[in-house]
Formats: sequence, C-alpha cells, structure tokens
Amino acid sequence: MNNPTVLGLAASLREGSVNRKLLNVAAVQLKELGIEVDVFDLPSASIPVYNEDVLQTQIPAGVADLKARILKASAVLIVTPEYNYGVPGVLKNVIDWCSRPPPTNPFKGKLTAHIGATPGGGGTLQAQHQLRGILSMGVQAYVLPGAAFGLSHADKAFDASGALTDEVGKKNLTAFLSRFAEELKAW
Repeated sequence: MNNPTVLGLAASLREGSVNRKLLNVAAVQLKELGIEVDVFDLPSASIPVYNEDVLQTQIPAGVADLKARILKASAVLIVTPEYNYGVPGVLKNVIDWCSRPPPTNPFKGKLTAHIGATPGGGGTLQAQHQLRGILSMGVQAYVLPGAAFGLSHADKAFDASGALTDEVGKKNLTAFLSRFAEELKAW
C-alpha cells in the first residue's frame, strides 16, 4: 500500500482533554512510522444527536465530512475516554450517524484500532472492550486483533505542551502504534 493514512478521532469534546492530547502524540508517532494522519476535530464538526427524521431529509455537514474522510483513509484510530464503564455518548452517536444508511457505512471492512486515556486507574479498558464490540459486530470494521492501549493517571502524564512524559506510557504507546502501523502497511 502506498502512503497509508489514518483518520484519527478523539471522542472527547473538552478542550483540555487527555484523549485529545493522546491523539496528538499518537499522530506524531504514526508520522514517524511513515503513516499520514488526518485528525478529525469532533467539537468543530457540531454533529447533532442522531435522529432518523433528520437523516431522511439531510445528512449534517459534519457527518458527511467525517464519512468521506473515513472512506478516504486506510484505517481509523479512535481515542476514547471512559464514562461510567463504557464509551461516551458522543462516540456512540458519531458511529451511529456514520453507519447510516447501512449501504454508506464507511467502517465496513475498514482497519480500526482504539486507545484511551483517563485520570483514573482503569486505562479506559471497559470502554475499549465495549468499543471493540460496536466496531467489529455493529459496523463490521476489522479491529486490530488482541491489542489495546490505555493510559491511566493521564492527568499527570503530559507536560504543559501536551508531550507525553510518562515513560511507561510512551513505551507502551510506541509498541501499540508500531503494531498498528505494521498491520496497516500489510493491509
């Protein structure tokens, strides 16, 4: 595959989100591995709550843009927080919008991977487990097998410039992204 690309999406709307910081770090590392990264700015997309009535009249501009960029990308990297032991509503909403109507689902057969960051100790593993099911069974994406990366205590893991300073986190993220890049280049 020539010039593989990844669409990166952080499922957080908060400006100072540790997940948005993690996506930015991941994008830099992927570029160092020869992968181009297209970071989707979810807050700016202003994607409304999914409503079948709206879908019947028009696809919101932010949804149309995201779907087109997913289709264009070789793979998708989703960076998710964990809310109440699951994926945030905004992420589920985005996936629901993108997968409708089913013939236009850009996730179908697309290589995907997921990571996440949290100030807590759980590393977003519950959200990632739930996301894996949504992606693989719900929208029929191909999820990077047996791989997950969760950054615990992320509120202390970045410096003021957004650089990842947690050494174990950096090492584990690098290993995860290297595996993702290998899979993508073989895809």
